[in-house]
Amino acid sequence: MPATLSAFKALLWLVALTVLSGCTTSGVMQQAHWQFLSGDTAAAVSTLGGSDQVARKDRLLYWLEKGMYLHYAGDYERSSQELLKAAEYIQQSDYISLTSEARELLANEWASSYRGEYSEQLWVHSILMMNFLHMGRYDSAAVEARRALEVMDSRTEVLKPDYFTRALIALSFEAAQQANDAYIVNRKLADDSKTNALDAVLFKQASTLGFASDAVELKKRSNNAELNTSSNVAVLFIAAGQVPQKFSGSLITSDVTRLAFPQYAFAESRPEPLSVLVNGNPCNCSAISSDLGELVSASLNKRGVSLATKSLIRAAAKDAVADAAADADEIVGELTRLLLFALEEADTRSWRSLPRHFTMIRVPLPSSDTIQTLQISRGTQTQTLTIEPGNQGLQFFSLLPQQFVN
Repeated sequence: MPATLSAFKALLWLVALTVLSGCTTSGVMQQAHWQFLSGDTAAAVSTLGGSDQVARKDRLLYWLEKGMYLHYAGDYERSSQELLKAAEYIQQSDYISLTSEARELLANEWASSYRGEYSEQLWVHSILMMNFLHMGRYDSAAVEARRALEVMDSRTEVLKPDYFTRALIALSFEAAQQANDAYIVNRKLADDSKTNALDAVLFKQASTLGFASDAVELKKRSNNAELNTSSNVAVLFIAAGQVPQKFSGSLITSDVTRLAFPQYAFAESRPEPLSVLVNGNPCNCSAISSDLGELVSASLNKRGVSLATKSLIRAAAKDAVADAAADADEIVGELTRLLLFALEEADTRSWRSLPRHFTMIRVPLPSSDTIQTLQISRGTQTQTLTIEPGNQGLQFFSLLPQQFVN
């Protein structure tokens, strides 16, 4: 019996360690998230402080959230520093701590280090590409584009519908003057998305690369209409809404066994149509969008079998521990069983500061030595951008939900 009591005390210590470390992290992260939602991005960044403010198992979430807050604040340099740490962590996350796995086996998945959904692992590179494009570091954007392609190739069935990131990959290659790579990605994207939104840029790239037959095909597809191939282009990155949040579902399989699994609070969402005026004139602009809600849900569903298997293994391990305790002392055994039953909880951690929708719009601009004005409208809300004379080539602008005004 003393040995059993010692084992029970060890279990209590393990549970307390897991719960306390989770509470410390969740409090800091939750406060920062509410500050972010209220529009006080600077306060959210300050609340997160240094990475030592959160438990080691939540370091990835720290880098993701802080990197996104700084991206929204327009501090692309510091945002990139945080997200590059996240990317390195994800790359190295195949190494699994035995201590972490032991805690997870007897507690729940909250005890393990968060590694991100497949889609979140991809969007680290998406945000980095936007950051580097904003900073004019086009070669760095192209490096992230290749890393993003590696992630997409590893989970094609889930990530293929992320048209925004695929367009961003092509744009990064284009900015870095890697025209052939840009054309290949854009051509495949146009075929998969079944859209003509990329015809103008594809026509220009095909003509530049000497792909005459492709250029003729694209011209025919547009009914021989004039395709705007201006080299002076404003590229708009437009965020809308909030990505869905995870919640815990559960299945009670017996009086003493409960399986918990994460789910997304998922509702259909369509952003309001966007319209763009260039110097007061309507723009026939190309737009490519992704619904991040559908992508995170698909990523979680892809992990469903693995999550279910781990839940069953964990349930069996907990039963074995409780049975062993009950063999020595029935009361201690029942207390152990109840504790482990209550502790079963799904891991609902996620990258919460992401938008629900990302849209890219390419706006061809006339060559002009005068100030140009872009007016972007969504429903009754409008955002106005002013482009100073002399700015040529690709120019990048991020538009956030709070920047639209009635």
